[in-house]
Amino acid sequence: MVSKAKLYAKLDTLEAELKDTLVPHLRIAADGNNDFVFCVKAFNQLRELKDSADEVTEELIEIGSQILALREKLGEPTDGTIAARICWYCREWNKTQTLQKVSAEGLAGEFLAEIENAETKNR
Repeated sequence: MVSKAKLYAKLDTLEAELKDTLVPHLRIAADGNNDFVFCVKAFNQLRELKDSADEVTEELIEIGSQILALREKLGEPTDGTIAARICWYCREWNKTQTLQKVSAEGLAGEFLAEIENAETKNR
C-alpha cells in the first residue's frame, strides 16, 4: 500500500504542474491569442468544434482528473481547486458557444484573477 505521504507528494507535484502550465496558457488566451483555450473533447457538445480541441488544455484536464481522484482518495476537498475550476471553465465556455455570450478571452481573464486571488489569500 502506498503511504499517504507519497500520495500527498504526488498530489503536490501534480498541482504544481497544473498551475505552472495553466497560468501561461491562460495568459495567452486572456491576451486574445487562443479562442479555443477551453475547448476540450470531454466537455464539448458541438460537433463542429470537435476538431478545435486545445491540446494543452486536453493534457491539463487529464492532470486535473488525476488530482481530483487523489484528493478524493485522501479525503481532501475538491471544490474550488484549480483542477475542479478548469473543468467548470471548460463547461462554461462550451455553454457560451451556443449562446455566443462570453469569449474565451474573458473567461481566461476571470480564471487568472481567481488563481491570483487564491494565491494572495494563501500568503
